[in-house]
Amino acid sequence: MTLVSFVISGVILAVMIGISWYGADTLPPGARIPIHYGIGAYNNFVSKTTGLIVWPAGGAVIFGAFTAVSEHLIKANHPGGDAPLIILPIALAVAAATQWGAISVARKRAATPEQ
Repeated sequence: MTLVSFVISGVILAVMIGISWYGADTLPPGARIPIHYGIGAYNNFVSKTTGLIVWPAGGAVIFGAFTAVSEHLIKANHPGGDAPLIILPIALAVAAATQWGAISVARKRAATPEQ
């Protein structure tokens, strides 16, 4: 089950890279992409390049952290067994959906004139 989770997560990470590639092709040069920095941090818009890099980089960090936990690299004396990592593909799927929404918001904001 863990191998299946990693394969699915790798595909979702590739999809996140594809979403950034799509955004790079379709968004205008001056577009600003929303990024969520944490609790209470909203309405943060960054440049197109930064926004398109941060989303898949965040997915890679999630993938790496869960992989390290799964392979017992973070806490080597962990007594637990091989639990299925169902949370990894779920977390990456949520991140990919949020990335798609962020690009949609950037597209709508670029289409409407600033007031």
